[in-house]
Amino acid sequence: MSMKEELAQILSELPDEADWEDLLRELYRWKKITVGMNEEELAMEAPLPESEINAIMGRVISASNLPDDMRNTRKYNPGNYVTLGMASGVVAVLFAMVFPPLSWLAAIIAGIAGVVGVVHKEEKAWVPILLALVSLIPMLFIAGSNS
Repeated sequence: MSMKEELAQILSELPDEADWEDLLRELYRWKKITVGMNEEELAMEAPLPESEINAIMGRVISASNLPDDMRNTRKYNPGNYVTLGMASGVVAVLFAMVFPPLSWLAAIIAGIAGVVGVVHKEEKAWVPILLALVSLIPMLFIAGSNS
């Protein structure tokens, strides 16, 4: 049986009020589409039970609702300066009240790395700058109130 004949048979068995999701379910049921199936589902014989089709459809629907940068890790690729800045910024924020000298040094590194990232037009370069400010501003207020 050719692909067109198989598809015609699947379409003829669908009710008249069927929508695209119903067609997709039938294609999964008869394993005409395997994208999104796990190893166990691939090993099962067609037709797949309704519970398996529901699990597959749940994964397909949830994957299509994710923002693009969560589905395709190639879209967000921070540069070296942004990565260094983010790591330093996190250290700066975490150690701001525990060990201020380390926090100050990390904040300065984060700020410089963020500015260099902005100059090199790296994506999300503003994050390390923000982290540096978040860790330094409270310390400046504390230092100003002690004088």
